[in-house]
Amino acid sequence: MTNDIKEQIKEFSDLIKRYPHVQEFYVYRAFLYEKTKQYQKAIEDYRKILPVQYLNFDIAGICEKNDLLKEAEIYYTKAINGDKNNIHNYIRRIYFYMRIKEIDKAILDCKTVLELSPKNETVSTLKRILTEEI
Repeated sequence: MTNDIKEQIKEFSDLIKRYPHVQEFYVYRAFLYEKTKQYQKAIEDYRKILPVQYLNFDIAGICEKNDLLKEAEIYYTKAINGDKNNIHNYIRRIYFYMRIKEIDKAILDCKTVLELSPKNETVSTLKRILTEEI
């Protein structure tokens, strides 16, 4: 970790101590933690400021970047469970499953999206492509 980044983290930490209600300070410090691969600290900052639905996706993304795939799946699923009618939650998990080659799980999520939004052309196309891969 460069001294410049260490100094920036310290500056944001000092600002957070003085102004704990300013969410932007947590966001920037979390970004610096991610940049320096201090993922647990980044997650802690995100937990302080983000609504649960968004937090789960941020944690999932951090876990995925760090090859913690089982944990990433858990957080994608938590986001879905927080709002089962939000098709974007499923679509994010579809792409995650595609990245990790869990085609059967991606297809199941496609089916769920199509039950919620039968005319969704993007997911219809994804489902067709995934089905052809099997």
